Amino acid sequence: MKVFPKPEEFKNNKDVKYETETEKYVYYDQDDKIEYEYDEKTNAWFPRWNESLVEEQQSVYSKNDIEQKRKSPDEIEKVHKQENNKEKKKINYSVYVTGLPLDVTEDEVEEVFKKCGTIMPDIITGKPRIKVYRDEKGIPKGDALITYFKEPSVSLAIDILDDSLFRYDEPRRIKVQVAKFTEKKQVDGPQQKKTKIDPNLIKKRIQQLEKKLEWDEEGAPISEKYNKMVVLVGMFTQDEIKNDVTLLIDLKEDIREECEKVGQVTNIKIYEDSNDGLVVVKFTDKLGAQAAVKLLNGRFFAGRQIEAFISTGKVKLDDKKNIDLQDMNTNNEERGTSSSAKLDISEQERLESYAQWLEKEDA
Repeated sequence: MKVFPKPEEFKNNKDVKYETETEKYVYYDQDDKIEYEYDEKTNAWFPRWNESLVEEQQSVYSKNDIEQKRKSPDEIEKVHKQENNKEKKKINYSVYVTGLPLDVTEDEVEEVFKKCGTIMPDIITGKPRIKVYRDEKGIPKGDALITYFKEPSVSLAIDILDDSLFRYDEPRRIKVQVAKFTEKKQVDGPQQKKTKIDPNLIKKRIQQLEKKLEWDEEGAPISEKYNKMVVLVGMFTQDEIKNDVTLLIDLKEDIREECEKVGQVTNIKIYEDSNDGLVVVKFTDKLGAQAAVKLLNGRFFAGRQIEAFISTGKVKLDDKKNIDLQDMNTNNEERGTSSSAKLDISEQERLESYAQWLEKEDA
């Protein structure tokens, strides 16, 4: 049975550190190369749920051991040196965010940050690893720590969400940055019991996450099929459509003109039945989409504040149902900036209404 450091030993144990961001003690086991996190509520050490742990557990079922036996002693030593160098280059899977509302919830943070990738689940509870920092009274202090499953999600979250509005009816903007973990020595405390780790729990969590990632486009932070699409909310109202038959035609051109300041647009779809004023814009690449989010998110249009974010493949229409954006990936797209591009059926009907309106004006 594995023996873990006792609380009174934390202070002098070089493999134990205190992370101020997570407010937890972390122990790095030199034998199994796994980080363990100390849970003060259960007085137990638990494996830290990160990509390194997943790879470590998956290697049990691989052919690496067989291949290792076939290598010469010199080759094995070279491999070990390479692995040690990788260990020194610590990968960060967490972002630290400040400027959050003082009544923010973990669910609200998850809803915003999951747009940038799969959030790491807790090894015990299975809930997303999101820590909203609170004071002694339990009131949020305005900052939080979010841990992702994949490293690219960190840079994506910073690119898209840094200096953005967390709530679109509030002026405060959030600051998103790479989480920095600092060590802090442990003060002496009461002796705690040793804890036995159940490997079946680790295996179960890994299998659950792998299945989830298979459904989520094989674990991409944002599916390559949809990370070129930007969802715009608040672009029009139903009253505006009824009162101005030319609105949607002009709106599409206005959106294209504004978006092409930062990238090439291949398709624009207006959901004219949406009460939320929903529009989806597709770019030729994800950089254009990310730049458009930076440009448009939080801006005012016709007296309304626009919400802009990268698509995850589905958008909710008036809190009723999810609309699949698969059709935005078909070849039936507008291309370039030509006004002669193919129009959908609803737009043709609107053009006919516009023609009738012109006839009445000329009469």
